[in-house]
Amino acid sequence: MPEDVPTGRIADRLAGFDDHWRALQPKLRTLHSRRMTALVAVEMILATGLALTLAAPLMMEGRNGGLPLQLAIPLAIAAAAMLVAGGIYVARRQASAAGWRVKLMVVGFFGLGYRPDASSFPLDSFTRSGLLPYHSQSRLEDLVYGEVAGVPLVFCDASLRRWSGSKLLQVPVFRGPLLISRYPKRAHGWTVVVPSGGPIGNFFEGVRLESRRARLESPDFERAFAVYTTDQVEARYLLTPTMMERLLALKARFPGDLSLAFEGHELLLALDDRRDWFPDPGLLQDLTDPAQVRVQAEEIARLGEIVEILKLNLESRA
Repeated sequence: MPEDVPTGRIADRLAGFDDHWRALQPKLRTLHSRRMTALVAVEMILATGLALTLAAPLMMEGRNGGLPLQLAIPLAIAAAAMLVAGGIYVARRQASAAGWRVKLMVVGFFGLGYRPDASSFPLDSFTRSGLLPYHSQSRLEDLVYGEVAGVPLVFCDASLRRWSGSKLLQVPVFRGPLLISRYPKRAHGWTVVVPSGGPIGNFFEGVRLESRRARLESPDFERAFAVYTTDQVEARYLLTPTMMERLLALKARFPGDLSLAFEGHELLLALDDRRDWFPDPGLLQDLTDPAQVRVQAEEIARLGEIVEILKLNLESRA
Protein backbone atom coordinates (compact mmCIF):
# COMPACT_ATOMS: atom_id res chain seq x y z
CA MET A 1 0.00 0.00 0.00
CA PRO A 2 1.48 3.40 -0.94
CA GLU A 3 2.21 5.72 1.98
CA ASP A 4 -0.15 8.44 0.83
CA VAL A 5 -3.16 6.11 1.24
CA PRO A 6 -4.62 6.68 4.74
CA THR A 7 -5.67 3.74 6.85
CA GLY A 8 -8.70 5.64 8.16
CA ARG A 9 -9.76 7.84 11.03
CA ILE A 10 -11.59 6.68 14.14
CA ALA A 11 -14.87 7.82 12.60
CA ASP A 12 -14.14 5.70 9.54
CA ARG A 13 -13.26 2.66 11.62
CA LEU A 14 -16.48 3.08 13.62
CA ALA A 15 -18.63 3.47 10.52
CA GLY A 16 -21.49 0.99 10.79
CA PHE A 17 -20.95 0.34 14.48
CA ASP A 18 -24.29 1.86 15.48
CA ASP A 19 -26.08 -0.64 13.22
CA HIS A 20 -23.97 -3.40 14.74
CA TRP A 21 -24.90 -2.25 18.24
CA ARG A 22 -28.61 -2.17 17.41
CA ALA A 23 -28.34 -5.75 16.14
CA LEU A 24 -26.74 -6.69 19.48
CA GLN A 25 -29.40 -4.96 21.60
CA PRO A 26 -31.56 -8.09 22.12
CA LYS A 27 -28.54 -10.05 23.39
CA LEU A 28 -27.46 -7.12 25.57
CA ARG A 29 -30.95 -6.80 27.06
CA THR A 30 -30.98 -10.51 27.90
CA LEU A 31 -27.51 -10.27 29.40
CA HIS A 32 -28.46 -7.20 31.44
CA SER A 33 -31.67 -8.86 32.67
CA ARG A 34 -29.83 -12.00 33.77
CA ARG A 35 -27.19 -9.98 35.55
CA MET A 36 -29.76 -7.87 37.43
CA THR A 37 -31.74 -11.01 38.40
CA ALA A 38 -28.56 -12.55 39.78
CA LEU A 39 -27.72 -9.37 41.70
CA VAL A 40 -31.22 -9.20 43.22
CA ALA A 41 -30.93 -12.86 44.27
CA VAL A 42 -27.57 -12.16 45.89
CA GLU A 43 -29.01 -9.15 47.73
CA MET A 44 -31.96 -11.17 49.06
CA ILE A 45 -29.73 -14.01 50.25
CA LEU A 46 -27.33 -11.51 51.77
CA ALA A 47 -30.10 -9.62 53.59
CA THR A 48 -31.59 -12.85 54.97
CA GLY A 49 -28.20 -14.12 56.06
CA LEU A 50 -27.33 -10.84 57.76
CA ALA A 51 -30.65 -10.74 59.60
CA LEU A 52 -30.25 -14.30 60.88
CA THR A 53 -26.61 -13.79 61.77
CA LEU A 54 -27.17 -10.60 63.72
CA ALA A 55 -30.30 -11.96 65.44
CA ALA A 56 -28.62 -15.20 66.51
CA PRO A 57 -26.85 -13.77 69.61
CA LEU A 58 -30.16 -12.33 70.92
CA MET A 59 -32.02 -15.61 70.32
CA MET A 60 -29.27 -17.58 72.05
CA GLU A 61 -29.01 -15.27 75.06
CA GLY A 62 -29.90 -16.97 78.32
CA ARG A 63 -30.20 -20.46 76.88
CA ASN A 64 -28.29 -23.26 78.54
CA GLY A 65 -25.15 -24.01 76.61
CA GLY A 66 -25.44 -20.84 74.56
CA LEU A 67 -22.48 -18.55 73.93
CA PRO A 68 -22.08 -15.55 76.22
CA LEU A 69 -23.42 -12.40 74.60
CA GLN A 70 -19.98 -10.76 74.83
CA LEU A 71 -18.57 -13.52 72.60
CA ALA A 72 -21.59 -14.13 70.38
CA ILE A 73 -21.84 -10.50 69.17
CA PRO A 74 -18.24 -10.29 67.83
CA LEU A 75 -18.70 -13.68 66.15
CA ALA A 76 -21.94 -12.47 64.55
CA ILE A 77 -20.25 -9.30 63.31
CA ALA A 78 -17.40 -11.37 61.83
CA ALA A 79 -19.89 -13.69 60.14
CA ALA A 80 -21.82 -10.70 58.79
CA ALA A 81 -18.59 -9.22 57.38
CA MET A 82 -17.86 -12.53 55.65
CA LEU A 83 -21.37 -12.55 54.16
CA VAL A 84 -20.93 -8.99 52.86
CA ALA A 85 -17.54 -9.85 51.36
CA GLY A 86 -19.01 -12.95 49.73
CA GLY A 87 -21.92 -10.95 48.32
CA ILE A 88 -19.61 -8.31 46.88
CA TYR A 89 -17.45 -11.02 45.31
CA VAL A 90 -20.44 -12.68 43.63
CA ALA A 91 -21.74 -9.31 42.42
CA ARG A 92 -18.37 -8.38 40.95
CA ARG A 93 -18.14 -11.75 39.24
CA GLN A 94 -21.48 -11.02 37.60
CA ALA A 95 -20.27 -7.60 36.43
CA SER A 96 -17.02 -9.07 35.12
CA ALA A 97 -18.80 -11.87 33.25
CA ALA A 98 -21.19 -9.35 31.68
CA GLY A 99 -18.29 -7.07 30.83
CA TRP A 100 -16.27 -9.63 28.92
CA ARG A 101 -19.34 -10.70 26.92
CA VAL A 102 -19.90 -7.08 25.87
CA LYS A 103 -16.22 -6.76 24.94
CA LEU A 104 -16.42 -9.95 22.89
CA MET A 105 -19.37 -8.51 20.94
CA VAL A 106 -17.64 -5.16 20.39
CA VAL A 107 -14.28 -6.63 19.38
CA GLY A 108 -16.04 -8.93 16.93
CA PHE A 109 -17.24 -5.88 14.99
CA PHE A 110 -13.62 -5.15 14.07
CA GLY A 111 -12.92 -8.74 13.05
CA LEU A 112 -10.65 -9.30 16.04
CA GLY A 113 -10.54 -12.04 18.65
CA TYR A 114 -10.93 -11.50 22.40
CA ARG A 115 -10.24 -13.43 25.60
CA PRO A 116 -10.64 -11.99 29.11
CA ASP A 117 -7.61 -13.96 30.33
CA ALA A 118 -4.33 -12.73 28.83
CA SER A 119 -1.96 -15.06 30.70
CA SER A 120 -0.74 -16.39 27.33
CA PHE A 121 0.57 -12.95 26.32
CA PRO A 122 4.40 -13.09 25.91
CA LEU A 123 5.28 -10.77 28.79
CA ASP A 124 8.80 -12.23 28.89
CA SER A 125 9.61 -10.52 25.58
CA PHE A 126 8.98 -7.12 27.17
CA THR A 127 10.96 -8.00 30.29
CA ARG A 128 13.84 -9.37 28.22
CA SER A 129 13.93 -6.20 26.11
CA GLY A 130 14.11 -3.97 29.19
CA LEU A 131 10.84 -2.15 28.47
CA LEU A 132 9.24 -2.86 31.85
CA PRO A 133 10.30 -1.89 35.36
CA TYR A 134 11.19 -4.53 37.91
CA HIS A 135 8.02 -6.14 39.27
CA SER A 136 7.13 -9.00 41.59
CA GLN A 137 3.52 -9.44 40.47
CA SER A 138 1.74 -9.10 37.12
CA ARG A 139 -1.90 -9.20 36.10
CA LEU A 140 -2.69 -9.48 32.39
CA GLU A 141 -6.22 -9.27 31.04
CA ASP A 142 -8.29 -8.34 27.97
CA LEU A 143 -6.33 -10.14 25.26
CA VAL A 144 -7.17 -8.73 21.80
CA TYR A 145 -5.63 -10.36 18.73
CA GLY A 146 -5.97 -10.39 14.96
CA GLU A 147 -5.17 -7.95 12.16
CA VAL A 148 -5.67 -4.19 11.94
CA ALA A 149 -5.25 -2.70 8.44
CA GLY A 150 -3.54 -5.94 7.45
CA VAL A 151 -1.05 -5.77 10.35
CA PRO A 152 -1.03 -8.75 12.76
CA LEU A 153 -1.04 -7.65 16.38
CA VAL A 154 -1.77 -8.85 19.89
CA PHE A 155 -2.70 -6.55 22.77
CA CYS A 156 -3.38 -6.83 26.48
CA ASP A 157 -3.98 -4.65 29.52
CA ALA A 158 -1.19 -5.04 32.08
CA SER A 159 -0.91 -4.16 35.74
CA LEU A 160 2.52 -4.66 37.35
CA ARG A 161 3.38 -4.26 41.02
CA ARG A 162 6.40 -4.79 43.26
CA TRP A 163 6.99 -5.02 46.98
CA SER A 164 7.68 -1.76 48.76
CA GLY A 165 10.95 -1.29 50.64
CA SER A 166 9.29 -2.42 53.86
CA LYS A 167 7.89 -5.57 52.17
CA LEU A 168 4.52 -4.76 53.74
CA LEU A 169 2.61 -3.98 50.57
CA GLN A 170 2.91 -4.03 46.80
CA VAL A 171 3.04 -0.73 44.93
CA PRO A 172 2.08 -0.19 41.26
CA VAL A 173 5.00 0.28 38.85
CA PHE A 174 3.15 -0.03 35.49
CA ARG A 175 -0.47 0.22 34.37
CA GLY A 176 -1.48 0.29 30.73
CA PRO A 177 -1.47 -1.52 27.41
CA LEU A 178 1.18 -3.81 25.94
CA LEU A 179 1.14 -4.41 22.19
CA ILE A 180 3.12 -6.56 19.77
CA SER A 181 2.74 -5.93 16.03
CA ARG A 182 4.54 -6.76 12.81
CA TYR A 183 7.26 -4.29 11.81
CA PRO A 184 8.24 -3.91 8.14
CA LYS A 185 11.98 -3.77 8.82
CA ARG A 186 13.92 -6.57 10.47
CA ALA A 187 16.04 -5.97 13.56
CA HIS A 188 19.06 -8.25 14.00
CA GLY A 189 20.40 -6.60 17.12
CA TRP A 190 18.71 -5.00 20.13
CA THR A 191 17.31 -1.45 20.09
CA VAL A 192 14.92 0.09 22.63
CA VAL A 193 13.26 3.50 22.82
CA VAL A 194 12.35 4.73 26.31
CA PRO A 195 11.18 8.06 27.77
CA SER A 196 14.05 10.49 28.17
CA GLY A 197 15.07 10.96 31.79
CA GLY A 198 17.54 13.80 31.24
CA PRO A 199 21.35 13.41 31.22
CA ILE A 200 21.59 11.73 34.64
CA GLY A 201 18.52 9.56 34.16
CA ASN A 202 19.71 8.47 30.72
CA PHE A 203 23.14 7.55 32.08
CA PHE A 204 21.69 5.25 34.73
CA GLU A 205 19.18 3.83 32.23
CA GLY A 206 22.09 2.92 29.95
CA VAL A 207 23.86 1.19 32.82
CA ARG A 208 20.71 -0.75 33.69
CA LEU A 209 20.16 -1.88 30.11
CA GLU A 210 23.88 -2.60 29.58
CA SER A 211 24.03 -0.83 26.27
CA ARG A 212 25.18 2.39 24.65
CA ARG A 213 23.03 5.41 24.00
CA ALA A 214 22.35 6.03 20.33
CA ARG A 215 22.73 9.64 19.17
CA LEU A 216 20.20 10.54 16.51
CA GLU A 217 19.71 13.61 14.35
CA SER A 218 16.47 14.95 15.86
CA PRO A 219 16.80 17.25 18.89
CA ASP A 220 13.03 17.09 19.45
CA PHE A 221 13.13 13.30 19.46
CA GLU A 222 16.08 13.19 21.87
CA ARG A 223 14.30 15.52 24.27
CA ALA A 224 11.35 13.09 24.36
CA PHE A 225 13.11 9.72 24.10
CA ALA A 226 16.38 7.98 24.80
CA VAL A 227 17.52 5.19 22.48
CA TYR A 228 19.80 2.34 23.53
CA THR A 229 21.16 -0.17 21.09
CA THR A 230 23.74 -2.88 20.44
CA ASP A 231 24.13 -1.64 16.87
CA GLN A 232 24.32 2.10 16.14
CA VAL A 233 23.95 1.59 12.39
CA GLU A 234 20.87 -0.59 12.79
CA ALA A 235 19.33 1.90 15.21
CA ARG A 236 19.47 4.56 12.48
CA TYR A 237 18.11 2.07 9.96
CA LEU A 238 15.11 1.40 12.21
CA LEU A 239 14.63 4.97 13.43
CA THR A 240 14.67 7.09 10.33
CA PRO A 241 13.77 10.81 10.54
CA THR A 242 10.28 9.92 9.27
CA MET A 243 9.86 7.20 11.91
CA MET A 244 11.02 9.56 14.66
CA GLU A 245 8.39 12.09 13.57
CA ARG A 246 5.74 9.37 13.76
CA LEU A 247 6.83 8.35 17.24
CA LEU A 248 6.59 11.98 18.39
CA ALA A 249 3.08 12.12 16.91
CA LEU A 250 2.19 8.89 18.72
CA LYS A 251 3.49 10.27 22.02
CA ALA A 252 1.41 13.43 21.52
CA ARG A 253 -1.71 11.36 20.82
CA PHE A 254 -1.25 8.90 23.71
CA PRO A 255 -0.17 10.65 26.94
CA GLY A 256 1.92 8.51 29.27
CA ASP A 257 5.36 6.90 29.29
CA LEU A 258 5.77 5.32 25.86
CA SER A 259 8.47 2.69 25.30
CA LEU A 260 9.29 0.53 22.29
CA ALA A 261 11.62 -2.28 21.31
CA PHE A 262 12.44 -3.97 18.00
CA GLU A 263 12.78 -7.75 17.94
CA GLY A 264 13.12 -9.42 14.56
CA HIS A 265 10.11 -8.35 12.50
CA GLU A 266 8.15 -7.38 15.62
CA LEU A 267 7.57 -4.06 17.31
CA LEU A 268 6.96 -4.20 21.07
CA LEU A 269 5.12 -1.22 22.54
CA ALA A 270 4.40 -0.44 26.20
CA LEU A 271 2.35 2.57 27.32
CA ASP A 272 2.31 3.34 31.03
CA ASP A 273 -0.70 5.67 31.11
CA ARG A 274 -2.01 4.43 34.50
CA ARG A 275 -5.49 3.52 33.27
CA ASP A 276 -7.61 0.52 32.37
CA TRP A 277 -8.38 0.61 28.64
CA PHE A 278 -11.28 -1.84 28.90
CA PRO A 279 -12.88 -1.52 32.36
CA ASP A 280 -15.77 -3.78 33.31
CA PRO A 281 -19.17 -2.07 33.57
CA GLY A 282 -20.33 -0.96 37.02
CA LEU A 283 -22.48 -3.28 39.11
CA LEU A 284 -25.68 -1.42 38.26
CA GLN A 285 -24.68 0.02 34.89
CA ASP A 286 -27.10 -0.60 32.03
CA LEU A 287 -25.37 -2.82 29.49
CA THR A 288 -27.71 -1.59 26.77
CA ASP A 289 -26.52 2.02 27.20
CA PRO A 290 -25.08 2.96 23.78
CA ALA A 291 -22.53 5.29 25.38
CA GLN A 292 -21.06 2.41 27.41
CA VAL A 293 -20.78 0.15 24.38
CA ARG A 294 -19.37 2.86 22.14
CA VAL A 295 -16.61 3.65 24.65
CA GLN A 296 -15.42 0.07 24.30
CA ALA A 297 -15.52 0.39 20.50
CA GLU A 298 -13.53 3.62 20.58
CA GLU A 299 -10.81 1.94 22.64
CA ILE A 300 -10.50 -0.80 20.04
CA ALA A 301 -10.36 1.88 17.34
CA ARG A 302 -7.42 3.43 19.21
CA LEU A 303 -5.41 0.31 18.36
CA GLY A 304 -5.98 1.20 14.72
CA GLU A 305 -4.57 4.66 15.43
CA ILE A 306 -1.26 3.15 16.51
CA VAL A 307 -1.01 1.23 13.25
CA GLU A 308 -2.05 4.33 11.30
CA ILE A 309 0.30 6.82 12.96
CA LEU A 310 3.33 4.54 12.69
CA LYS A 311 2.35 3.35 9.17
CA LEU A 312 3.01 -0.25 10.17
CA ASN A 313 1.07 -1.50 7.17
CA LEU A 314 3.68 -0.20 4.72
CA GLU A 315 6.07 -2.81 3.34
CA SER A 316 8.75 -0.29 2.41
CA ARG A 317 9.21 3.21 3.70
CA ALA A 318 11.74 5.87 4.64
